[in-house]
Amino acid sequence: MKLTPWLVLALLASPAIAAQSQTEVQTITQRLWHLGNDPTPGWTEAPVDPEGSSLEVPFEAHAFEGEGVLFVQQRDVNNTWLLQLNGKPLATLDKSPDELAERFYAIPPGVMREGANTLTLMATNPADDILFGNVRYVPRSIREHFELCPFSVHVSERLDVMLRDVPARITIVGANGELPPIFYAESEHTAVRPGVLYTGTGHATAELPAGKYTVYASRGMEWSRAMATLELDRESTGVPLLRFDLVHEIKTPGFIAADTHIHTLTHSGHGDASVEERQITLAAEGVELAIATDHNHNTDYGAAQHALGLSEYYTAVVGNEVTTPIGHFNAFPLDPKDTVPEHDSHDLAEMIQSMRDHGARTVIWNHPRWPEGEKSPVVSIGLDSRTGFWKGDWAFGYDAMELVNSDTHEPNPMQLYRDWFSFLNRGQRVFSVGASDSHEVGVVVGQGRTYVKSSSTDVANLNVEECCDNIAQGHSSVSMGIFVDLMRNGESIMGESVWQTGGWQLRVAAPSWVTPKRLTLFVNGEVAYTHPLERPTGADAIPFDVLLSLEPLLKIPDHDYWVVAVVEGEKVTEPFWPLRNDYTLGSTNPVFVDTDGDGMPASALQIAEWELKEHGTSEDAVLSILSRVDGAVAAQVMRLVRAQYRQQAEERIHNLEEKAVESQPSHKGWIGE
Repeated sequence: MKLTPWLVLALLASPAIAAQSQTEVQTITQRLWHLGNDPTPGWTEAPVDPEGSSLEVPFEAHAFEGEGVLFVQQRDVNNTWLLQLNGKPLATLDKSPDELAERFYAIPPGVMREGANTLTLMATNPADDILFGNVRYVPRSIREHFELCPFSVHVSERLDVMLRDVPARITIVGANGELPPIFYAESEHTAVRPGVLYTGTGHATAELPAGKYTVYASRGMEWSRAMATLELDRESTGVPLLRFDLVHEIKTPGFIAADTHIHTLTHSGHGDASVEERQITLAAEGVELAIATDHNHNTDYGAAQHALGLSEYYTAVVGNEVTTPIGHFNAFPLDPKDTVPEHDSHDLAEMIQSMRDHGARTVIWNHPRWPEGEKSPVVSIGLDSRTGFWKGDWAFGYDAMELVNSDTHEPNPMQLYRDWFSFLNRGQRVFSVGASDSHEVGVVVGQGRTYVKSSSTDVANLNVEECCDNIAQGHSSVSMGIFVDLMRNGESIMGESVWQTGGWQLRVAAPSWVTPKRLTLFVNGEVAYTHPLERPTGADAIPFDVLLSLEPLLKIPDHDYWVVAVVEGEKVTEPFWPLRNDYTLGSTNPVFVDTDGDGMPASALQIAEWELKEHGTSEDAVLSILSRVDGAVAAQVMRLVRAQYRQQAEERIHNLEEKAVESQPSHKGWIGE
């Protein structure tokens, strides 16, 4: 598409520019274009129908000897769009939300010509619909235009009397709560986005516009967070240095922190985190088992992790988010040189078998209620969240369900738990995981996570097979800011089958900046106990760490059952740990209790089948059964009775129809099926 806009001179009016000195600029175009391949009726700023998949804008301008700045407006940029000036690459468009946003890009010296110039924009994937336009040229360098000032940060972990430099996240907030652009911080050991600077070494130097800022240093949910005020003035001499000392507040002996759902732009094709940036964010957020799960790609972090010197901080696992027409499934470990598992089928059992055939020891059903509404896999199969049965095509075979996905909108955390409980009551040993699903640098990787039982404490050389098996067998817990573990006599029993509840304890731990509020114990999916949780008076600035005895708390049925503990907490409102949902959370995997000691803890469905086989399905028998079982077993009893009564009714109707036709042959063809 070729367009020749007119050139005007004006004062900068955009909010991103107006705060700086009033500078005469050249407006290249005031138009906005819709580029892509689909109509967008909700976008009122530009034509509904796309105007092409690339843009070429000739214009006249006055050249400038030094660096310049190009300001643009753009909307909903998700994929790669290449911006060029006079055939020379300027930038890849920054990712931007589905709303009109201001962005700026540096123009290197000598690229802008005196007189005729051409600006071009091209997509590597034209399926990404965007708005682009309102382009302005500022003949000044970024440093001059934004009145930038340098500063440095240094982050250490306090180890008794020693300090050790550690990877960390630096979050910077302006006086009005905005996340400012951070300049000149890019290096092979940093990952930078507005208001966010990840350092893989514990130190970095960058520049910000003159002003007052609040700066946070953090390192994931096991560590403290530190905060400082930064004031920058162009008249000042020297470079301010902010030193932050972090404390490892929450220890999880016997467990390692895993994120089972991680993406990169490099191999998933969307988001904004390159594979190199992802390694820095993983080290900085305290993830110890990092499972790469790009869409339909066997991603190996090894080379990038080693090149950046980050191998000591975590063990990387090759995985794949097998992205199918009926749902998304993480499969790991895999061979990075192998072909990817089958993903184009509607036969779930066939696809899971393909994942296993490719080496996966663990298969996880991701975000079961995403996308929301009718397209949700849970809704589309018609799942009955009381009994665990469904109407549509589906199959078991996966090992776990993703109950916490910290980058998915899930306002009611217990909805997915009820879905999961129904599978447990049906008798399926499907366990739970938490994950981040982070695609972007600024979206906290490891925010949703799984604490996995591990015999090794060397996070650089974890036993991957052991960890994968422990995820698949439920020897783990779900976490988003809160760590929980269900123990007996000091030993974790999550995922285990036991025959008695003596010596049961629940550990609940959270860093000083997370506030657990309520414990709920579920027995066969029913609420058996709730209890408020509070820090001791005057202990707001210290970690939360309690050990509760569960023996006096459990309401125990007379038959086999399972127990899950869920702890809900307040939302973290400080900007260093931005949450998509309004809560923090931790939960255990189930412990199965074999009350009769036969060595096989029975599910609610099995108990219902045994009761009906023993006592029959007469009305009196059913009412007697229902009077002595819990709600989970009652739901299974009534599902079975309902099916049997319906079958009996159908048989009676069929017999009646046959007799009617025998007595009145003319009715044949009019009655019956």
